[in-house]
Amino acid sequence: MSDTVEVNVAGRLMLLLTKQGLLANRCLSIYRSAVNAAVLKQLQLTGENYVCVEKLIDRELALLEVALSERAAQRARGPSAVDVGADVVPAEPASPAAQNDIAQDDAGKPAHARRDPRASSGYVPEVKSMEDKLRDERTPIQALLREDCVQVGLIDPEEAKRLVLGMSGKSSQQAEQDIVERLRQRLQDQVKSFIRRAKGGPWSDPRTQEDLRKDIHTARSVRSVLMLSRQVLKEYQTWEAENRSGGILGLFSSRKRTVQR
Repeated sequence: MSDTVEVNVAGRLMLLLTKQGLLANRCLSIYRSAVNAAVLKQLQLTGENYVCVEKLIDRELALLEVALSERAAQRARGPSAVDVGADVVPAEPASPAAQNDIAQDDAGKPAHARRDPRASSGYVPEVKSMEDKLRDERTPIQALLREDCVQVGLIDPEEAKRLVLGMSGKSSQQAEQDIVERLRQRLQDQVKSFIRRAKGGPWSDPRTQEDLRKDIHTARSVRSVLMLSRQVLKEYQTWEAENRSGGILGLFSSRKRTVQR
């Protein structure tokens, strides 16, 4: 199954990274490993079969594309302002002739019985309450918190539940700002822990550490932090496998070092 996932991911990931202008082999290797690991992990957790592989790959690549686009935009223009534009489409005004006919027909009627010139011909669209709209906006972020963020170790299930409950009554933008700040701090702590354990590891160069710190600082969405976390975890795991494992004997490396002392 892992071979099938890798084959399906490789070509599509190459197209995505080319579109984003990320042509370095290191980028391809890191992101390919991260996407493969995420898909295989999801298959293990859910028990899904080959039929679901394409759907899972689509989801992971979509998350990656959004995160890369957001990171590129942030680097280009700095922190983005929240779009507070109204999403209500104004009604199309009636023609002067139609307005005149309505005015003549409504003449003499009480105010509450007069027709609105903008009224449609019988169709009344379903109108959601503000709370329903806010709930719909929050749903994708809540799904990422409950599932993906828990899987990569940014938060535990209990904290995910608290964060989801704390979003009630807020717009997705308002709620996400507070959550992203917390997730960025968690990821920064995670990176520091990896660097201490690996004595630098893949981030032994101070410039690499500074670039990673900037990437974390400029992440403005849960998706962006999530993709960074996957990238960091995969880099650490790859480095550890290359530097600390010795095949099957690597399983007993700590015991062997103890005996040699």
